[in-house]
Amino acid sequence: MALQGCKTAVGQAKSWTVETTSQAESPSFATVTNRTKVSCPDDYEYFLKSRTPDNVIKEQSTVRTGGVAYAKNLDGSWTKGPAAGDSPALKECGKGPLLVQQTVFNAIVELPRRKQGSIVKGELQTIDDGKCQDWHVEYGNEWPQTAPYTVCIDRKTHLPRRITISESGTPHDFTNWNSTTIEAPPI
Repeated sequence: MALQGCKTAVGQAKSWTVETTSQAESPSFATVTNRTKVSCPDDYEYFLKSRTPDNVIKEQSTVRTGGVAYAKNLDGSWTKGPAAGDSPALKECGKGPLLVQQTVFNAIVELPRRKQGSIVKGELQTIDDGKCQDWHVEYGNEWPQTAPYTVCIDRKTHLPRRITISESGTPHDFTNWNSTTIEAPPI
C-alpha cells in the first residue's frame, strides 16, 4: 500500500529535483554529482560534475525554460538557442522521475509475481528535517534479476525522499516536489 500511495503521489507531481552523488570507485575513481530538475510541462535543468582524485573538475550544464535552451560553455559563459526536440526528462511529466518508475512502479507489478520477492518496513528516517519511512524491496533471485533497493517515502506526502540501490549504495535524493522552478541563466 505504501508503494501504491507513492505511485499515485508521484504521478500527480508537477515538478521535482533529483540529485545523485556517486562514490569514487574504479575504473575512473571519480566522484560524480548529477542533478536533474524538472518543472512540467516544458522546463528542465541538467547538471553534471565529476571530480578526479587529483582534483580535476569537469562540469556540464543545460537549461531549457520558456522554449529556449541554454548550454554552459567551458569558460563558464552560457550559449542561448532555440529548444530543439523533447528531452527525456519532459517525458517524465505525468509519470514522475524515471528512477521511481523503474523501482517503485516496477515493484508494484513485479513483487506479486515472485515467490521470493519481499518488501520490508525499515527505519523511520529524517532527511532535510522531514520524516520518511524506509521500505526495503527485494526481488529474490528469479528472472529477470532486479537489484534490491530501499525507498524512503515521506509519511505525509507519500513522495519518495531517497532511493538507494543496494549494490552501489549510491543515494538518489528527491527534493522540492511541486516547488522546483527553472530559471534562465545569466547571459
